[in-house]
Amino acid sequence: MKKRFLVTLTAITGLLTSSISFPIFAKSDRLEHFGDSAQFGLPFTAAAISIFHLDGEGFLQLGEGAIWTSLTTQALKATIDAERPDGTSHSFPSAHTSSAAQAAAYLQFRYGYVYGVPAYLAAAAVAYSRVDAKRHYWRDVTAGMAIGTGIQYLITKRGVSITNLAIVPYIEAHNYGLEITYQY
Repeated sequence: MKKRFLVTLTAITGLLTSSISFPIFAKSDRLEHFGDSAQFGLPFTAAAISIFHLDGEGFLQLGEGAIWTSLTTQALKATIDAERPDGTSHSFPSAHTSSAAQAAAYLQFRYGYVYGVPAYLAAAAVAYSRVDAKRHYWRDVTAGMAIGTGIQYLITKRGVSITNLAIVPYIEAHNYGLEITYQY
């Protein structure tokens, strides 16, 4: 009972701190503000839950998932450069949604549906907020959800990790290149 209370308190604290008002959001409506802040609130809540569980391995998986999700999302944004509904650039995929989905996926894959379902509902609200604010199309937020969830699945459930990867330069008199080795 006490443990469940502390877990719930940690999750609520994370979500509440994700809704702290910042001046940059002063002109935004409440739903858009929620999406802007929850993209960080969900990962911070996931980190707090990992710390609460004294789960160092999970904490590192969360961090690695966040790095790869961000790199993948930003690489796609720069490569595709799709126009947003409001006419600005870099619509595809939604970084807000990929960040929120990555944290939700981590919670679900690492700790089960008790943590995952509420986190996915919050991530879905982030996705909806981005479409409602005319910052993204549905395709953008769907791709963001798939990227965040897919990357975290590979890391948490399949054990894919940068620590299993070795990239070594290969240099001879008339030959050069890279040797890339991945240990499964």
